Amino acid sequence: MEQNPTSGHPPRWATRLLEWYCDPYLLEDLQGDLYELYYRTITKKSKARANWQYAWLVLRSFRWSAIKKNNPLKNNFIMFSGQHFKVAARVLWRDKFNTILNTVGLSIGIVCFVLLGLYVTQEVTFDHFHSKKDRIYRAWLLEDYGEGKVFFNSNTPVRFEDLFEENFPEFEEVVQYHVRNFPVSRHEQGVISEPVAIISPEFFKVFDFDLIHGNVTKPLAGRYDLIISRAYAEKYFGDEDPIGKTLQLQLNENTTPFTITAVLDNIPQSSSIKFDLAISNVLNRELLGERRLTAWMMVGPETYALVKEEASIESVNAKSQDVVMSYLGEEMNRDEYNIGFQPLTDIHLNPDIPVGIAPVSNPVYVYVLAVIGFLVLLIACINYTTLSIGQSIKRAHEVGMRKVLGAAKRSLMMQYLSESVLVAIVSMGIGGVLAVFLIPTFNRLTGVDLVYLFEWWHLGVFLALGLAIGLLAGIYPAVILTSTKVMTIMRSASGSRGKHWVRKVMVTFQFVITVLLISSALIMQKQIRFLQDKDLGYQYEAFVSVPMFSSAESGRMAERIASARANAELLKTSIEAHPQVSNVTMASHTFGTPGWAELSFTDDKGIFRTFSMLAVDAAYLSAFDMKIVEGRDFEKGSGLDERQSILLNETAVDYFGLENPIGKTLPGNDFGEHRIIGVVKDFHFSSLHQEIEPLVITQNVQPMFRGVSDVGMKDSMIPKLLFKFTGSQLSEVQEILTEAWESTFPNRNLEYAFIDDNVARQYENEARLNKLIAVATVISILIAAIGLLGLTVLVVNSREKEIGIRKVIGASPFQIFHLLARTFSWQLGLGVALSIPLTVWLMRQWLQDFAYRISIGADMFLLSSLIALVVALMVIGYQAWKAALVNPVKSLRTE
Repeated sequence: MEQNPTSGHPPRWATRLLEWYCDPYLLEDLQGDLYELYYRTITKKSKARANWQYAWLVLRSFRWSAIKKNNPLKNNFIMFSGQHFKVAARVLWRDKFNTILNTVGLSIGIVCFVLLGLYVTQEVTFDHFHSKKDRIYRAWLLEDYGEGKVFFNSNTPVRFEDLFEENFPEFEEVVQYHVRNFPVSRHEQGVISEPVAIISPEFFKVFDFDLIHGNVTKPLAGRYDLIISRAYAEKYFGDEDPIGKTLQLQLNENTTPFTITAVLDNIPQSSSIKFDLAISNVLNRELLGERRLTAWMMVGPETYALVKEEASIESVNAKSQDVVMSYLGEEMNRDEYNIGFQPLTDIHLNPDIPVGIAPVSNPVYVYVLAVIGFLVLLIACINYTTLSIGQSIKRAHEVGMRKVLGAAKRSLMMQYLSESVLVAIVSMGIGGVLAVFLIPTFNRLTGVDLVYLFEWWHLGVFLALGLAIGLLAGIYPAVILTSTKVMTIMRSASGSRGKHWVRKVMVTFQFVITVLLISSALIMQKQIRFLQDKDLGYQYEAFVSVPMFSSAESGRMAERIASARANAELLKTSIEAHPQVSNVTMASHTFGTPGWAELSFTDDKGIFRTFSMLAVDAAYLSAFDMKIVEGRDFEKGSGLDERQSILLNETAVDYFGLENPIGKTLPGNDFGEHRIIGVVKDFHFSSLHQEIEPLVITQNVQPMFRGVSDVGMKDSMIPKLLFKFTGSQLSEVQEILTEAWESTFPNRNLEYAFIDDNVARQYENEARLNKLIAVATVISILIAAIGLLGLTVLVVNSREKEIGIRKVIGASPFQIFHLLARTFSWQLGLGVALSIPLTVWLMRQWLQDFAYRISIGADMFLLSSLIALVVALMVIGYQAWKAALVNPVKSLRTE
């Protein structure tokens, strides 16, 4: 029997999809046309072809004009209408007190969130403004010779630039960047020591720094060309055009005129590479000498590579060891000399790679601040939510009447969500504007350097964030208000009373976060105070450090040090006669300055050892009131002490295994002639993040340099003149120094620093974090107080008759206060209890960064609990006092 060609049905899933999305007014006609076409195709083609065609047409018909529209009386759940916001505005205006509380609370939370968010964004987007950022890598060098001989540097040998260009075709460009201080002058102006970048001529092919004037294509085409920043152009030339003009730079023995060829726009704050003056590294041979150009073990510049678009850094890593062995295979074993690469965008927040030229930030601090910003915003949202849930008591009858009159649950939810969204958007506008205007104050209070540049798309972000906050804060109150049954609402004004446990949980969570922030801020403040007050083993208050300079004729390090010491003696003679100057001395390094000279050698037992070295004069220990625990100090005027004598700290004596060290030498065979004359009581010459390390103090560095195989330092060993100012006005220091300096070195620029500031600067990251947390803590306390005020007002209003009756029967104001305080006391107590273990865990993690730290005691938690309790009692007490003044007759008359 022949099969009927029109038998069968269209795909069911396609039919169901059509019925689901299609407007009922169009469905009958559209479905009829599709069926007719389906059966015609079966007759002329095949069923498979008809099924495919039917499904395709159903999908093609999915367009805006064919989608189901809700009944005009029932608003779409997803879309807010103008009517919603108009009604919401009227409701909010009618309840001004709670509207102001909600708006102020959210605005304050948004201010904190935006400020911390901008700071975190600036930190995590460091170096992201370069268009080729994903292809730029910085090289690092790891030397591991076993037995503790490990040297890890992000500064690299000079020869790496040529090495990479010759052996890694994956690199499009290879450039180097280094910074050195050079004396700079212009004609008759004084000489100023300025940091100058030494960069490859191709530097601007890799990095997107804007050259705004002059030769912007090849700014370093000439050997003695100079790039200057906009700020430095104004500093040296004022309103004059700097292009073609010259600045004098003292390079080693020579003073050379450099011609300015280009002006650089000021470099963004969020850049790891920063400079105001730049010269070409074609001068490396003149600046560094032939040996540094070919050395494998001497590091200096940072090396950056731009990977070709079609290549990958993995292929470079895979063959880097083979390249190394092709050069050094006869001198060392495989994997002893390792080259690796770090992405540019990873530099700023990765402390696992050694610090190069620019400092890095602790990523933990950034993440902590991001969490704190989110928590403060969450507290503000919870504040709004708890107040809204509390207001549901007052609005229960309104909801009931709306439902009786036929309002759908969906419509009611949209109405109440529109209120929260409106409040959130207004708060976002207020908070965003305030945050931008408060950036200078924020920078001043916290010590950060936050920069904000407005762009139009930011408005969309702020609007989206306001919408998200409104939905987040308003969704639960809207559900609570609209889900209660009509009969329950009409029977009691507190229809949602069974849901109040959620509000109580939210209030408790607010207290947990607030007390946690208070406790954390107090503990951090105690640790920072401990760092500031701890006895470091020397007296450094009111000490001034003046960096010296070597004369133009000096070349080698020993000669430069000797020349600078001679200049320091001249200045010393000029200032030590001043009655407000005492304890004048000299040293190669100053306290609070990282990067002291670090020397390494293999001792006579084959053990690789490392120690720090400090070059001083004979007055150093007595100037800083350091204690000799064994032997004696340097003797002033003793030529033998100046040539041979050294001092060790207690840690060095133990480290070198010396018993009765006086008269002995260091356990090495190659040191110059020297002898130990004394042992200094341990003092903290580095920050309290670190344990005290072995230290050798000497007047003559040459015997020490002769016996070591490796030398590393980030702080120059050129001597600094140090003295104590005994006057009462620190501003007089500049007058004293300026007079002495200009009479001694009239053509040089004076620089000086207070050692107190240098020591404090070692903990500026921790101090900054503490200030940021303190600001967030104050804001969270304020938000919690606002929320508690609103909730207390709601409790007073809901118990107005009860309070009136209690007053009639003789209740005192204190009893009314007790009645209100009891409502929140257990939530505060639970919040304190829950915050303690969380705070202890977090603060122990933070304190691990310090070798010397406080113990976390109960006093901090008692104080934080007391602060939270006082704030809560003040808010509740104020409302209790107001409630106690109300005439009970008026309360009992209220319906």
